Amino acid sequence: MSAPLNQTQAGAGREESRTGEVLHDQQRTLADAAGRRWNDKRRSLALSLLLVAPLVLLMLFTIGFPLLNTVLLSFQNQGTIGTPSEYVGTATYRRVWANEDFWASLRRSGVWLFGNIFLQTILAFTTALLLQRAGRWARSARIWVLLPWIIPTVAVAVIWQWLTNSSYGPVPRIFGLFGVDSVQFFADRTWAMPTLIFMNSWRWFPLGAVIIFGALQTIPKEIEEAAQVDGASSFDRFRYITLPLLQPVLFALGLVGALWAFNIVDSIYLVTQGGPANASETAPVFIYNVAFGAFRASQAAAASVTTIVLLAILTWLFIRFAKPEDL
Repeated sequence: MSAPLNQTQAGAGREESRTGEVLHDQQRTLADAAGRRWNDKRRSLALSLLLVAPLVLLMLFTIGFPLLNTVLLSFQNQGTIGTPSEYVGTATYRRVWANEDFWASLRRSGVWLFGNIFLQTILAFTTALLLQRAGRWARSARIWVLLPWIIPTVAVAVIWQWLTNSSYGPVPRIFGLFGVDSVQFFADRTWAMPTLIFMNSWRWFPLGAVIIFGALQTIPKEIEEAAQVDGASSFDRFRYITLPLLQPVLFALGLVGALWAFNIVDSIYLVTQGGPANASETAPVFIYNVAFGAFRASQAAAASVTTIVLLAILTWLFIRFAKPEDL
């Protein structure tokens, strides 16, 4: 009886040995596969870094160096750019922060920013919805709607100065039909900022309209058709289907558009140069006037750094509270 028992035990031992070898081979195979995946990821990461390295270096040179130079300049007392200066610490910042004109320009920048974002969003959304409609007019409008966007800024300024001229411009004549006479749109403190906001929105809303129109094309038609079959009205389909699906695009467009609108100088400076009586002097125009009008480069740099910090905080708040859940 002992011999068969020993043979059985030996067979069981060989079976366990083979099982152990199989498990070991499987573990080694899995380890090799994991190692290959890790190496592939490292090579892919290295290739990605290599491909973006030229762009990163270019951005560091074109953005990083000027930004660093601005920060260093803000701690000096330089007047005209390029002249000798000395380190004065935070004295330049204290001088700028004590200037009421700087804070007034920031408040006007807030009015400029929200006015542009509000008006451009309405114009862009309305235009995109109209462009989505079928028909010959909609197809042709997709081309000429970009006309305001491709016109040079100088030409836009000349066009709007002609349109609003109180002597022969068509806009004052239209206002005159409603009893509003002698309006100096760019020379009146009350009208200057709203007119500039409308002019700038007219210039830039086509870009947002095209982006929103492209996003509308990605919405599956089956969803809207199903909602329509279920009895949803046009407003309900827009509120519960179109608008939620466009949130990622609207978020990105709102963030980039806000930063872009805030930093606009040319549209304002070409028409009013911040006037009349500083009524349209936003923060970027104030910085330009301080640097190249009053020849106080260090104070302009300190105001620029302060504005950058405030924009960074506003950007963080926008991302923190307005970011869609699916991003």
